[in-house]
Amino acid sequence: MMRVPAPALRATIRYEAILTARHRIVWLSLIPLCVLILLLSGFPNGRNRTDEIAAVGDTALLINFLGSIGIAIVLADQLAGQRKPGLRELFDATPAGGRTRSAGIILGPWLVASIPGGLVLLVMGAWLSVTASSARPLGAAVIGLMTIVLPGSLLLTMLANVASLLLPGAVTRVLVVPFWYWATALTPLVPIPTTAQTILSPLGDYQAAQWLNVTLSTSDADWLHPTAGAAAAIAALAITLATTLLAFLVGHLALTKSR
Repeated sequence: MMRVPAPALRATIRYEAILTARHRIVWLSLIPLCVLILLLSGFPNGRNRTDEIAAVGDTALLINFLGSIGIAIVLADQLAGQRKPGLRELFDATPAGGRTRSAGIILGPWLVASIPGGLVLLVMGAWLSVTASSARPLGAAVIGLMTIVLPGSLLLTMLANVASLLLPGAVTRVLVVPFWYWATALTPLVPIPTTAQTILSPLGDYQAAQWLNVTLSTSDADWLHPTAGAAAAIAALAITLATTLLAFLVGHLALTKSR
């Protein structure tokens, strides 16, 4: 296996991030969604007025649930766009070919698109730290960003890109919403098996319960619904990251075969 050249990866991420930041459609899509998150989260004090840490945790879960959908929809065709004639030969002539290029065209735009939601959480944490005269809410916001918001949005973005290699982009964007709802939220209207509220869910319930004082509602403990704790939180996060990596490898392979 060839080692990924770090300078080439950084350069690709930077180039793709700049391109994405210049696209008005990204901001026109994500900023209204962030306004909705502000309203639903009770910004800047949060919905849980008795526990600042839990307020940050609830907001992190909300940003992951709503914000990840917006990011995935906006960036769903990053990989599919690389199938244009002539691009393969161009990229093969640069250090940013192969997996380096595939990683960069996902990570660069994703980092830019993650800024609005990340700012909402960090600003809330900073405000609650000031009002509570404690650095703990800001620390909780950083934890929520790193263990809930970013892993969830990266996973859905990667899955959307893989789907766009197999389906038309418009179809993928439509399917993103019900898929994420199925994976992260329970609904009594459609009683079908779901990963929601299990250790397999990418929402971040177990991380929020362990590190952000959010109450976790579970049924009788089993391997899908373990008791909340450090082991369960780490396992849930590891499953999300491993699934993201697997989706990336599948997407890169599908992109290579389709050229």
